[in-house]
Amino acid sequence: MRGLQHPVGPESPQTYWIRRGVLLGVLVLIIVLLVWLLSTLLGNNTSDTSGTPATPSEETSSVSVNPSWTDTAWGTPTPTPTPSGSSASTPGSAPASSAASGASSASKTPTPSASSTPATVACSAGSASVGLTGGSSSVKVGAKVAFTVTLTNTGKTDCTWDFAKLPVGVTVTSGSDRIWSSDDCAAWKPRGKTTVRAGKSYPYKVTWPGQRSTENSCKASTEELGAGYYVATAEIKGGATKKFVMQLHQ
Repeated sequence: MRGLQHPVGPESPQTYWIRRGVLLGVLVLIIVLLVWLLSTLLGNNTSDTSGTPATPSEETSSVSVNPSWTDTAWGTPTPTPTPSGSSASTPGSAPASSAASGASSASKTPTPSASSTPATVACSAGSASVGLTGGSSSVKVGAKVAFTVTLTNTGKTDCTWDFAKLPVGVTVTSGSDRIWSSDDCAAWKPRGKTTVRAGKSYPYKVTWPGQRSTENSCKASTEELGAGYYVATAEIKGGATKKFVMQLHQ
């Protein structure tokens, strides 16, 4: 025991301890290699007796979900029928709960809305023209006149016409006398927004009741107008104008 704990010999004690350490390391390495070799041999024997490995088709999930935007936008994803010969207990197959979890994750993926439309720039007075026509240039005194106002987008891109920010008014005059204006009553002019395609027009109707109006009032005057020439003018605020001449007669 004393020789084991205190090496005796011509060399120093440190030399003998290094030799013992190297020998011990070699023994441990041999043991590890033997254990690895035995486990490899036993694993191969187990694989040979376990039967035919699962085919690629049996290793795939039994539910296939297409997470494309068309599925999530228009309806619920349709599960693919389970292939014949496969079951939840087949080795290599994904559990049904995992497949359902995958389908739920796919359905929650944010997708673009199919009904959304690209945003357009706001229409401006500098890239628009206006047209104005009436049913007839000869009108009986007191008769209503339905004007057609046509807004044309002269720009190269589609634009959104906001009537609150870019109003269009129709005014009827006789010489220097202001007879009627659609600006006198909010109900007489269009409201809201509309998209006008590049190079296209947007028409709408404005009706003159054949009477005089008062500023900030939706009630027309009962004063009878006289026969003569009257001029209707459509004007885009800060932009183009268009006139239509009428002759009122008894």
